[in-house]
Amino acid sequence: MTVEFFPESYKQFAFKEGDLLTSKRSNSVYSVNKILKIDKVILEPGDAIIIQSQKFTAPVKDFLLVISASYGESEFISFEQAQQAARAGKWKVKFSHIPNRAPGAAEGQQLIGHATVTESELAGYYPWRAAFDKGEAGIF
Repeated sequence: MTVEFFPESYKQFAFKEGDLLTSKRSNSVYSVNKILKIDKVILEPGDAIIIQSQKFTAPVKDFLLVISASYGESEFISFEQAQQAARAGKWKVKFSHIPNRAPGAAEGQQLIGHATVTESELAGYYPWRAAFDKGEAGIF
């Protein structure tokens, strides 16, 4: 029997890097979001990870996917309008980098397009990743 630390939902993600997604916010307005990076993070027994400001120590070797995404402003009144904006590359970014667990990153998201991830879009990812690797930063 294999013992796992992370739930299966942390190990799979339906989208890929560069996917453009839309989500309907609580105010019924849509945003455009982009998957920037998907990291498979392997923890050895005794390794720690910070999730939602809480530190967890892995009792066994296991992995999870960390999904880095940018999240757009709530600015579109319909799914179709968000899709058109994604295709045209015209939406406003509210948060340029948020690292998340796979279930949280996928929740409420619908695929509306794809665009290559640029180096400038990864400007927030690199410092976070360096801090994460030192155990100084976590994920949501």
